[in-house]
Amino acid sequence: MSLLFFLYPYYAFLILWGIVFLIAIFHMLKFGIKNFFTLAMTIFFSGVAFFILFVSFYFINQIDWSEEIIIFESSMTNIEL
Repeated sequence: MSLLFFLYPYYAFLILWGIVFLIAIFHMLKFGIKNFFTLAMTIFFSGVAFFILFVSFYFINQIDWSEEIIIFESSMTNIEL
């Protein structure tokens, strides 16, 4: 099994996270008190989220995703007769 098996759930998580992120930004701007603090917190929230996303991509790009792994080795190969 390839390590790509673990990358696809990460992509699914990113799509879900992006949807929730956009909803959160919408709610902060629509229902927050319209002043400088609301705008500052929205920018801060977005900045932290994009920083975490950047760091995540930085570390993920260092992995060789074509590497094969063995999760469950067959127990029959370890039996000696």
